[in-house]
Amino acid sequence: MKLIPNALAALLCSSALLLSAVSQAAEEINRHNFKIAFVQAKDHPHGLGAQKFAELIKEKSDGKMKVMVFASGTLGGDAQVISSVQGGTVDMTLVTPGLLSGIEKGFALYGLPFLFQNSAEVDAVLDGPAGQNLLTTLEPHGLIGLGYWDHGFRHITNSKHPVQKLEDIKGLKLRLQQIPTAIESFKALGANVVPLSFTELYTAMETRTVDGQENPLAAIETSKFYEVQKYLSLTGHFYDPLVAIFSKRTWDKLNETERELVRSASLEAQAYERKVSRDMDVSSREALAKHGMQINEVAPEEIERMREQVRPTVEKLVAEYGPALMDEMNAEIAKVRNAQ
Repeated sequence: MKLIPNALAALLCSSALLLSAVSQAAEEINRHNFKIAFVQAKDHPHGLGAQKFAELIKEKSDGKMKVMVFASGTLGGDAQVISSVQGGTVDMTLVTPGLLSGIEKGFALYGLPFLFQNSAEVDAVLDGPAGQNLLTTLEPHGLIGLGYWDHGFRHITNSKHPVQKLEDIKGLKLRLQQIPTAIESFKALGANVVPLSFTELYTAMETRTVDGQENPLAAIETSKFYEVQKYLSLTGHFYDPLVAIFSKRTWDKLNETERELVRSASLEAQAYERKVSRDMDVSSREALAKHGMQINEVAPEEIERMREQVRPTVEKLVAEYGPALMDEMNAEIAKVRNAQ
């Protein structure tokens, strides 16, 4: 069939419009389908919180927005996923603050040893001016800080012996997060520090490349570390919040209503995850004992000895990472302690 010029032009115009409509539809789908990735298991509180976030997004958007959950490091370790969020290939992740200290050094202060005594002190700092102002520093680096979820107080596990006193840490080959405050603190306590990605940790313990590690109880249980670790010592040396960060590249594609929806869902998921995490801290201890781990408390006087041992390191780290911010955080902690 021979097309006359006007008919050909109309056909070409119609095809162009169709392709444009298809492209716009694809862009709309991509804009409303988010990927959230993290290193913990799907049944860990982080995973349960992420699934709650996905449910809330779907519910609040009447099904127009969806979240795909990628747990257990399937899209990479923490550092890789942070880079992916900045690049927009992953839309959201949950990471410990120390991993953001290269972007904004104040985040490192959350990782100081023996800083917090309980969750009330934690929440006062995270939800107060110091914590919220820190979140705003991420935007120039391609990240939107949505809030803080719970990770819990960290404890030492190992395959050698119980940690009952300061001297028991000396010489233990312990995996630490690749975070300066954590590494320096455990060096000061006498450990043989091995920085490793969480995704490599189980194998490292199984092959005895390291003697042990330190993590909150829920992470120890859901990652099945009880299969390769015998001793669990309740040192509570660090408290780990979790920073929920969103890709600014994705954020910039959303309108104000959609952004408010994401923020609202994140805050609701945050409250849910904090409760789940803190409840699971209790149940995980019971479960780990049933799995055969030998669990021991550490006497308060020994915790105080550990605190004194790391004091010079803490003072050096505070001077490096933000004395003014540390003063703000300590002021919030003091308010809680004075009210008790």
